[in-house]
Amino acid sequence: MTFHCRLLTPERTLFEQEMASLSLPTEMGDITILPQHVALTSVLAPGIAHFVDTMGHEHELAVSNGFIEVVEGGAVTILANTAERGDELDMHVIEEAKKRAEEVMRQAIGRDDVSFAAAAAGLRRELARERLVMRHRARRQSSPESS
Repeated sequence: MTFHCRLLTPERTLFEQEMASLSLPTEMGDITILPQHVALTSVLAPGIAHFVDTMGHEHELAVSNGFIEVVEGGAVTILANTAERGDELDMHVIEEAKKRAEEVMRQAIGRDDVSFAAAAAGLRRELARERLVMRHRARRQSSPESS
């Protein structure tokens, strides 16, 4: 059994295909969606989304804030501000973004709650992107083709 899944960002549609399962980060923790899942709407949080396609291949994406909708019968729509594959990410860019977010957080402590919250959200996004790059590199190094 499978379900139809779409992942959209403001810039592009990352995919629209049948899936066997998916796990997504939400504000309340990770959720896993399987075929015949009950209807659900939730807030997507920064983190790593894990997808298993109909052939059993696993895919991971770094996602940021957005929304998840599961329609009765199982169709899933994910609207994310950003979604990126590990091979699309640059560790140097991530490190610079982390430093900027940490600096804004330091400057905003006790003065500007809105700036602090925005910087904290940005830091969570960069940490998820960093984890995905590390996983992607580890998989590439352990794959038979890299020998």
